[in-house]
Amino acid sequence: MRVVLVVLAVAVAPQLFLVAWSQVDRNVPGHLWTSVRNAVVEAAAIDAKTSNAADRDASLDRLARREHVRLRMVGPGGTVWFDRDYEDPADPFDRFEAFFLGDQHPPSLAELDDTMGAPADRAEVRTAATDLPHVGCQYVGLVFCQAVLRAAPASHASSDVALAQRSSLRAVQTVYALRYQLVRIALVTVPLAAILAFYMSRRVVRPLEELRTEALAQSSLATRNVALSYRHADEVGDLANALNELLGTLDTKRRENEAFIADLVHELKNPVAAVRATADSVTADLTEERAARISRVLRDSTGKMDRLVTQFLELARAEAGMPNEARAVVDVGALLQGLTRSAADDERYRGIAFEVVAPDRDVVVRGVDYRLESLFRELIANAASFSKPGVHVNVEVKSAEDRVVVLVRDEGPGIDEADLPRVFDRFFTTRGREHGSGLGLALVKAVAEAHGGSVSVSSAREKGTTFTVSLPRAVTS
Repeated sequence: MRVVLVVLAVAVAPQLFLVAWSQVDRNVPGHLWTSVRNAVVEAAAIDAKTSNAADRDASLDRLARREHVRLRMVGPGGTVWFDRDYEDPADPFDRFEAFFLGDQHPPSLAELDDTMGAPADRAEVRTAATDLPHVGCQYVGLVFCQAVLRAAPASHASSDVALAQRSSLRAVQTVYALRYQLVRIALVTVPLAAILAFYMSRRVVRPLEELRTEALAQSSLATRNVALSYRHADEVGDLANALNELLGTLDTKRRENEAFIADLVHELKNPVAAVRATADSVTADLTEERAARISRVLRDSTGKMDRLVTQFLELARAEAGMPNEARAVVDVGALLQGLTRSAADDERYRGIAFEVVAPDRDVVVRGVDYRLESLFRELIANAASFSKPGVHVNVEVKSAEDRVVVLVRDEGPGIDEADLPRVFDRFFTTRGREHGSGLGLALVKAVAEAHGGSVSVSSAREKGTTFTVSLPRAVTS
C-alpha cells in the first residue's frame, strides 16, 4: 500500500502543484485593481485641493511611485499635463513561471497603451468626464488594469481626469488553463498509475515475502550449508544471492570456530591427561626421585596450560580490537633496536646476527606499546628460530607517507607455497607441538589489525622468509 500511495502521490502531484500555483496567481488581478483605483482616487483629490502647480506635480509623482503605476492627468481640452510611469510588471515569481512555462513575450504596457489611441479619445476617459468612473482588468498577453476618475463633479466645466494603469507579466490565464487541462489528463493518468503501482508493488513485495518466509524456515532448521532457493534474475534475486554469500561466509566461520575449539581441546587434553596421570600415581611412599619427577611433570603440564590459556586470552582481546587499552605514541625504530639487542643476548640464538635498518628520524605509530612489543618480538623470535648460526636476521623500517612498514627477513629454509595461506591460522605450526602452540603468528595478525594495520608473508624454499607489517603512522607536531 505504501508503494501504491507513493505512485499515486507522484501522479497527482502536478495537479496539486498547479492548484497551489493558481492560488498564488489569483491574487494578482485584485492587487493591481486596488492599486490603480487608489491611485486615481488620491490623484483626483490632490488635483482638486492643491492650487500650487509645483506642489501638485510633486504630490502626484510621489503617488505614482508609491502605487507603482503609470499616472496621467488629462485636461478639459484633451491635453495630458502630467505623465509619470513607475509601473514595473516584473516580480521575483516571474522567473519561476518563465522556467516552467517559457517566456511568453507579452507586449509591454507602453506598447499596449499605444494601440488605444490618445487618452482624450478613449471611451473610458470620455465616460469618466461625465462622472462615470471606470476600474477594470483584462488579460491581453499580460494582466492589465486601469482606472479613470474625474477630479471634480461635472458641474465644474474645467475638471481634469485621472488615468492610472498597471500590469503584470504573471501568466495567470495560462496557469488556469493548464490546471483544467491537467485535470482532464489526470482522468487517464491516475487510474493508469494506480494499476501500475499495484502491479509493481506485487512484483516487488511478493518475492520479498517469499524470500523472508524461506529465510525464516531455513533458520528454524539450523542446518549446514543453508542457501535460499530464489533464483530469478531481478533485484530480489540479487538480494538472495547476496544473502547466500553471507550465509556461506557465516558457515565457513562456524566451521573455523568448530575446528578452533577442537584444536584447543586437543592442546589442553595432553597436559590435563598428564596432570591426571600424575595425580593417580601419587602414593604415600613416594621416593625423593619420584617426587621430583612428579613435580617436574606437574610444573611442565600446568605451565603449558597457563601459556596456552594466556596466549588464547591475548589473542581473543586482540581480535576484539583491544578495547579499553591505553594507546600512546610508540617509536618503532627504538622498539626494534631494543628487541634485537635482547634477542642477540639470548642463548637460544647464539651465532645469529641481528641487523636493524631504520630512518634517522623517528618513525612512530599510535598503539598499545606492550602489544606492539609482543608483535615484533614474535616475528624476530620466529625468524631466529628458523635460522642457523652464522646467518642474519634483518629488520628494516620504512616510512611511506601515512604508513610505517616493517620487514623482518630471515635466511631460513622458507615456507612451502601450499602452507603460506595458513601461516596466520590459529594452531598452525610447522615446527611440531613441542616447539610451540601455533598461536604466535595468529596473535601477530590480530594485533596488527587491531592497530588499523596488516601483516603479510612471502617466502621461497631455501631462500628465507619475509614478514611485512604495515601500520598507520602517527601524526606528531
